[in-house]
Amino acid sequence: MSKEILTTNEAADLLGIARTSLINWVERGELTPATTPGGHRRFRRSDLMEFADKRGFDVNEIQDKKTKLVKEPERAKVLVVDDDDDFRQFAQDCLSIAGDFEVKESTNGIDAALIVGSWRPSIVLLDLRMPKMNGFEFCRQMRSNADFKDVKIIIMTAYADEQTKKEIEEVEADDLISKPIGIKAFVEKLREVLGS
Repeated sequence: MSKEILTTNEAADLLGIARTSLINWVERGELTPATTPGGHRRFRRSDLMEFADKRGFDVNEIQDKKTKLVKEPERAKVLVVDDDDDFRQFAQDCLSIAGDFEVKESTNGIDAALIVGSWRPSIVLLDLRMPKMNGFEFCRQMRSNADFKDVKIIIMTAYADEQTKKEIEEVEADDLISKPIGIKAFVEKLREVLGS
């Protein structure tokens, strides 16, 4: 019989996420645990299942993966380049839930270029409007270097008008994500681009 009331660690384990991601959701008011007289958080399993369902991830699938004794496949390396702290946290949370991604972050194109050179990500999620070097310039530099032709680039923007879409095509980005985007669609888009 499954426990109905879970500790913070047990709740994070059930959802297949990092404890810090769970705490972030609590602090943002997206999950509301009970609190013990000693000040410890407790989560109802049913609330966690409802939370997971609303966000489009399957807790049963997560638990099945954990119980199978198979060698884990290599995780895709994802570099999130965005000066928006909230979006970087969203991406980190999504990819933590998905479980098959290794993630690094950058707040600008210059630092991102250094990370790409040393870490060799599979995919770069790239905001267009950033300090120091914008997304278009970063993309042009990536595409002009033969060593990085295989790195997939997804442009992320809240401003996907026709002119922006034309410029994105010109810099040879692999795809476009319009912000805001839901967890399930976000992860599916990454897997789709990685599979192409």
